[in-house]
Amino acid sequence: MTVSSEEAAPPERPKRGRPKKPPEAPFYPELPQPTGEQVRDLRLRMGWTLIYTAGILGLADAQAVSDIERSSDRRGSPRVLSPWRWTLMLLAAGEHPTMFLVERRSSVESSD
Repeated sequence: MTVSSEEAAPPERPKRGRPKKPPEAPFYPELPQPTGEQVRDLRLRMGWTLIYTAGILGLADAQAVSDIERSSDRRGSPRVLSPWRWTLMLLAAGEHPTMFLVERRSSVESSD
């Protein structure tokens, strides 16, 4: 007596954890990928140094910003600024097309 492969397979176990939700659209507009020239232009208009810009964007050093502005690193590999870092740079410069940073009026108090 032979058993078909469908009958011999064990039943599927239900998956653990919460079901995954489909990703929601971000609440902010997706900005187009900036060119190295746009990054350099904004940095120079703001009077930011390469080191200061690297600090704002959380990059390793000034060379990383320079690589992004040239659109390639020393080895010739392409280098671009990630969309979230471009958004952060625009916010810090006060040049985001739809959003702006507002200083917090009161400190967050803990309930101890």
